[in-house]
Amino acid sequence: MTRRPAPQPRNLVTVDLMQSTAYAVRGERTVLVDTGPAGQEDRLLRRLAKAGVQPADISLIVLTHCHPDHAGGAAELRQRLGVPVAVHAEEADWAASGRSDFYQVQRPFGHLLRRLMRPTFPAFPPDIVLEHGAALDEHGAPLTVLHTPGHTPGSVTLLHRPGRDALVGDLLAGGMLRRNRPAAPFFAQDPGQLDTSLHTVLAQGPDRLLFGHGRPATAESAHRRLGRITRR
Repeated sequence: MTRRPAPQPRNLVTVDLMQSTAYAVRGERTVLVDTGPAGQEDRLLRRLAKAGVQPADISLIVLTHCHPDHAGGAAELRQRLGVPVAVHAEEADWAASGRSDFYQVQRPFGHLLRRLMRPTFPAFPPDIVLEHGAALDEHGAPLTVLHTPGHTPGSVTLLHRPGRDALVGDLLAGGMLRRNRPAAPFFAQDPGQLDTSLHTVLAQGPDRLLFGHGRPATAESAHRRLGRITRR
């Protein structure tokens, strides 16, 4: 028997872009989660408008992390919309410096990373620095920030409380962590950190997990998929 996908909550809009997915979480105001690659700003705004989200509705931009395919349009949209951009504290220096140097790049990801990193990180000082457990209700959307490093040191998952949806950036894509070298990030799988981040998300009991580079997953299938990883 084929199980039908869970219905999409009325106050959550997903916008599929070329390389990423942006989310518009609607409450009293709208919080835009991620912006997609640089140069996609008009496309993003057009797709949001078709879903009933106008630029004047948006009160805040939250970046799950500052990788270019999630945050490339952040600086441009901040200027055009006149709204602040929020990132996690451990991601703030990347946003401010635009640094994109990698160290200890490991195969088979090296050629992919070099291609991805030709665009620099969006270089601007973030307006709001987030910590684990921060609530975004004052910006008009019932979101809670979960610090889930596993792709970049400052990666976050946003828990949308009414629908109990967890909006995940690139939790499963890999681990680009700093360890004890703050100036030298590197790209490598870190199963221990990934396991910790997965438990952080699952402990909140989300009904669904929505991944930035994938389609929504029902809780049952997501738990089966993630369970194999956490048991390694």
